[in-house]
Amino acid sequence: MLPSLLAEAGRLRAFQPPFSFTSFFSPEDTLLCQRAAEAALARARSRKTPGSNGRNPTRIVELTSGSGLLGLHLLRIERNSTLLGLDVDASAATIARANAACLGFSQQARFECADLWSDATMEMVRALRPHLMVCNPPYIPEIDGESLAVEAGAGADGTAHLTRAIEIAGQIKPRALALSWCSLSDPARIVTEATKAGYRLNSLFVVAIADGEYSGSVREYLHTLPHAYLNEQSATVAIAAPDGSARFVYLLMAGEFSLEEPRNGVLHDLHSKAASAAVEKICSDFVLSGLDSLTNISAPFAVWAWLLDRWDELRLRAFLHGPIESMAATPG
Repeated sequence: MLPSLLAEAGRLRAFQPPFSFTSFFSPEDTLLCQRAAEAALARARSRKTPGSNGRNPTRIVELTSGSGLLGLHLLRIERNSTLLGLDVDASAATIARANAACLGFSQQARFECADLWSDATMEMVRALRPHLMVCNPPYIPEIDGESLAVEAGAGADGTAHLTRAIEIAGQIKPRALALSWCSLSDPARIVTEATKAGYRLNSLFVVAIADGEYSGSVREYLHTLPHAYLNEQSATVAIAAPDGSARFVYLLMAGEFSLEEPRNGVLHDLHSKAASAAVEKICSDFVLSGLDSLTNISAPFAVWAWLLDRWDELRLRAFLHGPIESMAATPG
C-alpha cells in the first residue's frame, strides 16, 4: 500500500557514472535527504535584490559531505549558489572535488577535510554564513567499547553527528536545515534538539527499509536502548525483504526545518512538543502495526512515506551504477 521510494530515483540521474561515490554510499537515505534538502532550499533562498534580474547567491554548507552529492544536487537546482562541503575523510573530499569538476561546479563548490567537532570546522562555517545547512550523517548506535566504521557509527544512541550539526546550526543560524536520521537513533530527540536551537520541523520524509550490514550488526544492542524503534514482525519483514535476508525493518527519516523568529524574546515550544511527540508516535506505531501505520499519518507537519524493499534497493543501485534499463529488471 506504500509507494516505492524507487519512484523518486530520477533525482539521482545526474549522479550516474562518471560521478564517483565514497567507499560507503547509501542511496536510500541520500535520496530521502535530497527531498528534504530541496524543501529546505526553497525556504533558504536569498531574496532578490531590488532592480536585479535574479536572486543573490544562496550559500550552502554540507556537513559529513561524502561524495558531495547532496550539495551538488542543490547547486544544479540553484546554479548561482555556493557550496562548502566538510567531511572527516580526506579521500571523500578528494572524490567530491572531482565530482564537482565533472558536473562543472569547481568554481562554486569547495570541499575540505574537517572534523565536525573541531574549532576549525566551526570557523569555516561561521565565515561562510550559510543560508542552508545539510547533513546526512552516520546514525547507527554503537555498542560501548566497540566502534563501527567511520561512515556508520554515531555514538551510543546514534545521534552524535546530528546533535553536533544542530549545535553548529544553533550558533550560526542558517535560515533552513535538512537533516537525516533513523528510528534506531532516538528520533524524537533530533526534533527536540533542533527546536532548542531555534528550528521548526515543517516536513518529514520517511521510508521503511530492511536491516543492513551495519544496522543488523547491532540488533541485540538496539533492544537495550529505550528509544530505538524496529519492527521484527514476520509479516512486515517478509514484505520489506521477500528474499528472507532481514531480521527487522526500521525507518529512515529526513526533516526540513526553518529558523523560527523569537516572539517576545522567547521561542514558543508548543509546536516543539507536538512535533517531537508526533515523530515518536510515528515510530512507536510502526513497531506495533508495521507498514499499515505509515499509510495515514496525522502530524503537525507534512509527511511523505515510502517503502524500499530488497528488490527495489537492488534496482536503485543498478540505476546508479548500470544502464537505466536495469530498473525494469525482475528479481532473479
